[in-house]
Amino acid sequence: MVTKPDKAEVRRWLRGHKAAERVIERERAQELARMTPEESLRIYLKLKEAAPDDPNAGPSPMLMAVRRILNRHAEMKGSGK
Repeated sequence: MVTKPDKAEVRRWLRGHKAAERVIERERAQELARMTPEESLRIYLKLKEAAPDDPNAGPSPMLMAVRRILNRHAEMKGSGK
């Protein structure tokens, strides 16, 4: 049996997820700003070497699908539907 997610719980999860994304992005920007051009190039080349032409490189399709579903659910519940 599948139960519907609790609207408040979904919203809490989404808020927490968005807050975490902001923190990660801020920390990433700070770390990149501290790097020398040589350090950033070295990291880029190592990453490129690990997956040179991988068409699947990037966010997990499953994670992206879950995010879309939860966002739609929260939007529908928020609009009173």
